[in-house]
Amino acid sequence: MKIAIAYADGVVASDLGVCQQFLIVTAENGQPTAKELVDCPGEGHIRLLSFVGHYAVDVLICGQLGIASRNALEMLGVLLVPGVTGSAEEAAAKFLVGEKQGDDTVLRMCREEDPDDPMACMHDCSKCAGCGPIKVDLDKLDLPEVK
Repeated sequence: MKIAIAYADGVVASDLGVCQQFLIVTAENGQPTAKELVDCPGEGHIRLLSFVGHYAVDVLICGQLGIASRNALEMLGVLLVPGVTGSAEEAAAKFLVGEKQGDDTVLRMCREEDPDDPMACMHDCSKCAGCGPIKVDLDKLDLPEVK
């Protein structure tokens, strides 16, 4: 299991959207086996989702996060532990022993900008014709006749 903790100067970063580093703790059978501090430069949701996928993150511990980030991470199957404050290493240890922490109702209520998502859909693919439903004129398609 890989646990990523939004990291800022030894503590859980208060805002996932601007977090530039993550402490990644690898655990097996409930015991930590490795830890690594990894940079995640840039901004926007796409860089966060790429980071989570690249490091095969199973659990993400953070401070506040936005609705779009929460929805996208949950769609990827990442277990979220938001609303956490204090030491990043202690947050990982508390998770591993099953101690309740954070506040799963913490969401940053604002419009989330993402330079990598110019249509601002963030997984609402019905908003654009680029990835959502489009109208197709069947008369213009060269389809074989069905008998």
